[in-house]
Amino acid sequence: MGVVALASVRSCGVTTLALALAATWPTQRRVLLVELDPAGGTLAAASGWPPEPSLVSLAAAARRSFDPGLVWEHCQELAGGVAVLAGPASADQARSALGMLVGLVGHLGTFDADVLVDCGRLDPGPSGAGVFEGADRVVLAARPRLADLYALATWREPSPFDSGRLGLVLVGDGPYPDAEIAEALGVEVLARLPWDPDAAGALVSVPASARELRLSPLVRAARSLADQLAKELAGAPPAVGCGSGEVLAASTRPSRPSRPGALRTRVLGAWRAEPVPRSPNGSMPEEVSQ
Repeated sequence: MGVVALASVRSCGVTTLALALAATWPTQRRVLLVELDPAGGTLAAASGWPPEPSLVSLAAAARRSFDPGLVWEHCQELAGGVAVLAGPASADQARSALGMLVGLVGHLGTFDADVLVDCGRLDPGPSGAGVFEGADRVVLAARPRLADLYALATWREPSPFDSGRLGLVLVGDGPYPDAEIAEALGVEVLARLPWDPDAAGALVSVPASARELRLSPLVRAARSLADQLAKELAGAPPAVGCGSGEVLAASTRPSRPSRPGALRTRVLGAWRAEPVPRSPNGSMPEEVSQ
């Protein structure tokens, strides 16, 4: 059993990634999804769950002493039966609960389950270090767009985190090939997940094995990635992927280590800024969401 920490440097669907992985995790391995986003959780609201049981009720129960077995008593369940320790919607409540559950981070690897931790959005600098240090694998989600990749490079430069356990999942389409992104950032690209909001919204209430979801692009890509991560946690040799939306081949792994202080320069040197479309009258569009 092991721990996978999931996060993003910019908001780009890390909770959807965590949810999709939990929903498609190999059935022969027990899995627990934990929302430790200091900005607050979203799964309870999306699933229509009551405020408790949750991270807050666990924090209240663990005031005197923390027993890892308490975690299961404060979980909700997804439609497919996956246990979820849901975070509160309020950032203040989330930070308060996390402050009371410092011991939880140190015990994540002791549960009789693979633990997927949604760490939410990271601030610049080495934040999330507590969960990251104890994780067997750290997976960052990013859109394959210049602004997002530059933000990721900015976060990585001062971070002392060991890049050997760090992987990148690209969310949605972009103009840059996976191998180029891996080379520029010095981070292994594990997979590319399609932007599939309909399937993402359905995962909170419909099992991933249901007919309407199991062949969706998001679920198929997530299942391939979940299988790969589960094999890594089990100590199996990494598999080689074979196609878009699946675990990517070894050629997408960086061929050289990153040079501290040069990541942002490398990213900007690798790609020109993306052209911004203009409206017919020559003015800039109101918003470009890429």
